[in-house]
Amino acid sequence: MTCLLLGGILAVFARPAGAVPGKPNLLVVTVDTLRADRVGAYGHKGARTPSMDKLARRGVLFSRAFSHVPLTLPSHCTLFTGFLPLTHGVRDNGERLRPTPATLAEIARGRGYSTAAFVGAFPLDSRFGLDRGFETYDDLYGSRNRVRDMAFVERRAEDVNRKAEAWIRIHSREPFFVWVHYFDPHAPYDPPPPFDRDFAGREYDGEIAYADECLGKLMKALEEFGRADDTLVVLTSDHGEGLGAHAEKTHGIFIYDPTLHVPLIIAGPGPLPRGRTVEAQVGLADVLPTVLDLMGWPPQGDLPGRSMVPMMTRPGAGREGSGRTLYIESMAPLLGRNWAPLRGVRTSEWKYIDAPAAELYDLKADPGETVNIHGGRAEVVHRLRGEMETMIKRQAAPPPDTAPGPALDREARQKLQSLGYLSSGVAPATTPRPDPKTMIALDNLLSDAVNASETGRLEEAEAMYKDILRRQPDYIIGYDYAAYNLTKMGRGGDAIRLLEEAVGRGLATDQLLAHLGLYYQEAGRLEESVRALEKALALNPDAAEPHNDIGVSLYKSGRVEEAAVAFRKALSLNPHYAMAMNNLGNCYLAQKSYPEAAERYRSAITMDDRLASAHNGLAAVLYRQGRVDEAVKLWEKSLEIEPRQTEALYNLGRVYLRLGRKEDALRRFELFVRYASPRQDAKDIEEVKGVIERLKKERHES
Repeated sequence: MTCLLLGGILAVFARPAGAVPGKPNLLVVTVDTLRADRVGAYGHKGARTPSMDKLARRGVLFSRAFSHVPLTLPSHCTLFTGFLPLTHGVRDNGERLRPTPATLAEIARGRGYSTAAFVGAFPLDSRFGLDRGFETYDDLYGSRNRVRDMAFVERRAEDVNRKAEAWIRIHSREPFFVWVHYFDPHAPYDPPPPFDRDFAGREYDGEIAYADECLGKLMKALEEFGRADDTLVVLTSDHGEGLGAHAEKTHGIFIYDPTLHVPLIIAGPGPLPRGRTVEAQVGLADVLPTVLDLMGWPPQGDLPGRSMVPMMTRPGAGREGSGRTLYIESMAPLLGRNWAPLRGVRTSEWKYIDAPAAELYDLKADPGETVNIHGGRAEVVHRLRGEMETMIKRQAAPPPDTAPGPALDREARQKLQSLGYLSSGVAPATTPRPDPKTMIALDNLLSDAVNASETGRLEEAEAMYKDILRRQPDYIIGYDYAAYNLTKMGRGGDAIRLLEEAVGRGLATDQLLAHLGLYYQEAGRLEESVRALEKALALNPDAAEPHNDIGVSLYKSGRVEEAAVAFRKALSLNPHYAMAMNNLGNCYLAQKSYPEAAERYRSAITMDDRLASAHNGLAAVLYRQGRVDEAVKLWEKSLEIEPRQTEALYNLGRVYLRLGRKEDALRRFELFVRYASPRQDAKDIEEVKGVIERLKKERHES
């Protein structure tokens, strides 16, 4: 049976009653930031990865599988298109995948498959284009009412599982392709109980153990639904993690093996070997052509990768040294930090890295890549550099040094920043850009500053940001983070002055100007806010967020009609922009167009049922229509979602007071005073304090 050709493989798949003959299922699981050497099947003695190890025993393990880029979105784009970043054009997180080439989901859907994706974190949000071909693309991480909030944006693997298992249960009697993405091993490492206790001091391993447990539950659910026997399973990761190797704490900068070596396990029914290890070097670009081969689907033309089926099925075909040259890169140093980009190639014997100080490593003698022998092997350098340049010349995308920056709205950029992904444009280079090897300490300092700020150590963070900007005055993202930290300290004026300084230095990216416009808005400097946001849009006219922010400034200025135009523009650029839809509802509410307002608020809730402000707005409409009980329930729902929402607290307090529910009113008013802004809500705070005093007096007298 093991010598059967592909048609024979498909013919022997066992199927439950009701499944479509000849159409096996496909399940792809990507565990974000998973180093291969932290999995038991790859030799890690301290690993607790029984589910991954079990999958390896019933399938094929590729011991030398590598990502082409150590960043989540570009790597997943390669995985699901089969093309390198050179061709699909996504060089950093926050960019958008082009309409071509076709994705695996589009191919599967074209073959009659139901398709669904369940992703664990914002870098894979649908706005970045990987949703193409998926009938269901579940990327609901919760509402982002406060768009400047840089809190971490992810959901745990068990929450991803819950959605995926429910979908598979419904679609268990039809052929399907499901992608499940676990984000948990990504920094910061915070495994849930009991993994936090079991892996104290080894939290990264604890996150992996937790993800492995969730993988096991997903595989068990597949068995319970009767689909385990006819489902091809691919398990891999987008990239690894530095963990201090080469002084890199996490990933994204360097292209050494700790951040590129990933697990790859393929298991399925039929004559696929069990427990086989393929030692040949392979890349994630090889996964798509392999899946097409195994599923019996026609190959895609001009793919840089190749099917690994011969390595899996033919004895000796996947031996060490039989792999080919892989292209590797990281554009994050350039796009996020104004440093030199890194490009290179890896063979089974050598790694060449093109940098200001170029590098060559003998991987047989020096697998840790510790001794740069670039100066002593000119012939090897010449050959590998030539191979790299040939690959680059074949790219379909614009050269990375001239490509435009990512067209992201501000909220999207801030979410990515909260994950440590620092795309912020490229400042003009007046001198040669520095080698990332000489700047990694600065990157680590930035990570420490962000962590200090997010954990409430604001003064400590401020000192670190000052040090960063002293060391590199054109470090754009340093200005952004430092300014945000100042706003958290209640020093909005200082934040404005810092960003104005950056503008004066010629560092006025669309992101920085958008933030400056927001800070002007919060300071009540509304005309300056509009001008700054208009400049941001001049640099990036397709960004939805600045249009929304201009609308807010216009609305606060009393220019409601102009605000509505801005919100509609934001929605034309992003039809799923829940906050812009909510704000358009506010315009209709201000104009007393209650049916139109209610329609917009309901649309916003449909887009994001955790958007508290939309529940608050709809409650206000219902109250004005005399539907008091419904309004009260919606206001309570709004506060259940966001307990500190001052508008809902104020509204509900006033309604309870009118209904004679004085104790309920008192509780809401006290919370309003606690959370309201002393500057923006000063008048309301004084009014409510008077009401609180009167209610307490009445309580005492009674």
